Amino acid sequence: MEDKNKISLFTAILISINIMVGIGIFIVPSLMTEQVGNLSFLGWPLVGLVFLPVVYSIAQITKLFPGQGSFYSYSEQQINKTAGFISGWFYFLGFASVSAIQLLGLKEVLIDQFEIFALRNNVIVFNILFVSAFCLINMLGLFYITKIQNTVTIFKLLPIIFGVFLLFFYWNPELQLSWGNLSSLKFTLPLTLFGFWGFESSCNISHMIKGDKNTPSKAILISFFGTVIIYTLFHLGILHIMGAENLITYKVPGFINFLNIKNPFFLNLSSSFMSATILIAFISSIFGGILSNSSNLHSMAINNLFPKSDKLQKLNRFGRPKYAIWITGITIFILMTLINNKVILNSVCNFGLIVAFTLTLISLLLIQLKKNLKMQSLPTIIAFISCGIISYYSWILMGESTLQRITYALPLIILGSIGIILFKYNDKIKKGI
Repeated sequence: MEDKNKISLFTAILISINIMVGIGIFIVPSLMTEQVGNLSFLGWPLVGLVFLPVVYSIAQITKLFPGQGSFYSYSEQQINKTAGFISGWFYFLGFASVSAIQLLGLKEVLIDQFEIFALRNNVIVFNILFVSAFCLINMLGLFYITKIQNTVTIFKLLPIIFGVFLLFFYWNPELQLSWGNLSSLKFTLPLTLFGFWGFESSCNISHMIKGDKNTPSKAILISFFGTVIIYTLFHLGILHIMGAENLITYKVPGFINFLNIKNPFFLNLSSSFMSATILIAFISSIFGGILSNSSNLHSMAINNLFPKSDKLQKLNRFGRPKYAIWITGITIFILMTLINNKVILNSVCNFGLIVAFTLTLISLLLIQLKKNLKMQSLPTIIAFISCGIISYYSWILMGESTLQRITYALPLIILGSIGIILFKYNDKIKKGI
């Protein structure tokens, strides 16, 4: 019976890759190419290199907290309960922003690719219907979720694998690498970073993964390196097929039209397949994001961090945290309805998750110092520098002036403050103050 409520290492890796490989690979390459031209494909391994110390450190801390892993428990046990709440809550807000961005992108795909123009004038209706639909699907048992997740992830990766495969046939020897733009690669960091959020999802579902305490760590590292390779090769393949100027103009979905397919039937079939795949990429990433984020919220509720935490702890007949799922959906709805801007949401996402990672890194460093693990603490210290670099370029991305950047950060500040106030109020009630 217990195994039915557990997932394999392979499924955990697919869940992480599924969450990471979403809209980023279809939207970001053209934006990166605007910055650095034909060198843009190097943005993926660059952010992978900068972010690797953080990924490695997060992977290491999962070994120290086997069972119910969460960003709350990491910080709560090593710093204090307030730090634990801030870590878990800001992670929740950051990843809710990811799902909000993906849903806004899904709406654009349905309008542009499938010509459902009615969605343009019915924003609230779209937001309610689609958020509700994703919440309802997440109510299913893990057995069904596993089947859905494995199927859609593999299907979603097919055109990406196809693009990598085409690299062998469409290699363009005339593609010039403009090394003079190399210094501009740093400005792609905030853009490419979006493609890797979700690597840490195995932390939130570590208690669901079969195996020993090292299994979640393996899932994190394998899925991260796999995604770096997938992104880099696919982006390089698209550049060889389309060229930098065409990639900027026609975006990634337009690469089908540059394959010199003469037969109209096969051209239409290929275009339809690409549109369907992009649609599935959005849907599966949103689905996986809500799965991971609701598990994080449920973990915080188990620790009685909110008023009425007993409600959030309740499971449906499939063993899924029904109220945590709906609260996650409501938060996504609020963010995408009030903000409705992917750039601002990206900023909220980056800073929310960096807060959680920074507190987690402090927790890991405290453990390493207590155990006198000086050599093992070196990657953790480097990870702090990585977080600083990412925060700096995310801050620059938010606007041209300090006032504009602060304005864009307000949603995170307000929602973060509301959560902290509720946490403190709940703590006072429990202490009888």
